[in-house]
Amino acid sequence: MSQENVEIVGRVTTEFSEKQQLSELVSPAIVWHAGSWAEWPGQSDYRGHAGFSRFFAEWVEPYEEWTQEDENVIDAGGDHVVTATLQRGRLRGTDSWVELRLAFLYTIEDGQIVRGEVYASPEAALEAAGPAD
Repeated sequence: MSQENVEIVGRVTTEFSEKQQLSELVSPAIVWHAGSWAEWPGQSDYRGHAGFSRFFAEWVEPYEEWTQEDENVIDAGGDHVVTATLQRGRLRGTDSWVELRLAFLYTIEDGQIVRGEVYASPEAALEAAGPAD
């Protein structure tokens, strides 16, 4: 099951990076938890596809252009997958680009992502996932 979960997350994040829209492999009841990343100034939890869309709009608001690339997709055991991600954005009204490395902890149930959490590092996300099965 873990390899299948890695493939699900890889497909979802690749599709999202290319189209900035959620895959059918993301549960309509997803909970997106941004509160685990201390730097996030917004609310902690966003629920459902509409909630995630609201989060993402807030996330990319400072940028005219934004890209994301998974640098590593890690089987964290059981129903968890961690991605180490590089994001780049060009700030509105400037030629300045900024980069941010983050990690995301995904929980998969019945072939869909049901939860996503934002972390400052893959190590922090793996620790939150708990011991691998």
